[in-house]
Amino acid sequence: MDSAQLDTPENITALCHYYRAEMDRANTWRRRLDVTTNWAIVTTAAFLSVAFGNANFPHFIIILATIFVLFFLIIESRRYKYFYLWRWRIALLNENFFSQLISPGISPLHSDWREMLSAELKRSQFKITFIEAFGRRLRRNYGWIFVLLGICWFAKVFIHPTPIEQFSQILERATIFDLIPGTVVLATGVIFNITLILIALITYKRKREVEVQIRPISKQ
Repeated sequence: MDSAQLDTPENITALCHYYRAEMDRANTWRRRLDVTTNWAIVTTAAFLSVAFGNANFPHFIIILATIFVLFFLIIESRRYKYFYLWRWRIALLNENFFSQLISPGISPLHSDWREMLSAELKRSQFKITFIEAFGRRLRRNYGWIFVLLGICWFAKVFIHPTPIEQFSQILERATIFDLIPGTVVLATGVIFNITLILIALITYKRKREVEVQIRPISKQ
């Protein structure tokens, strides 16, 4: 049966209502992504204002902001997994059903798209792992926030309470409340940022079963 034609008009109507429902789900979870990103930005701005507003505040406040931002990134990565699931379903319908309604002469990208969607509805599974979602949100938004926090941390250590005069002062100022040595703090920061970079690079490319794409029009 031609994939542009379903059994009955009632089935087509039902599929259109289903599409609208998936669009609403995708939009809802997309807004939730924006919420956590806004939380991260507001938290960063607030902590940096406090850190640089008083020279006596320790640099640890910027490290604390980094921990909060990491927490928001973890939350957003989980939300992105749900958003990507709805997006996958929408892309499947766009590429294989609605594209043929508009131009029946074009074959669908996936000849078995009905079976794919049916199997998905019977047993839904995330189309992206947590680490992949983490890497995507890191590259898209949070990487820039972590870069800003890292620069501001070094600036805080360098200029407060007075500008440093020699490198050894960096290790002294990096100490946290005389409990954690500066070398440990610096080493932890380096490992943390290298880990983020590796995650961003490792998850940069991923083969997807369904993806919104543009291809040349060719009639069969």
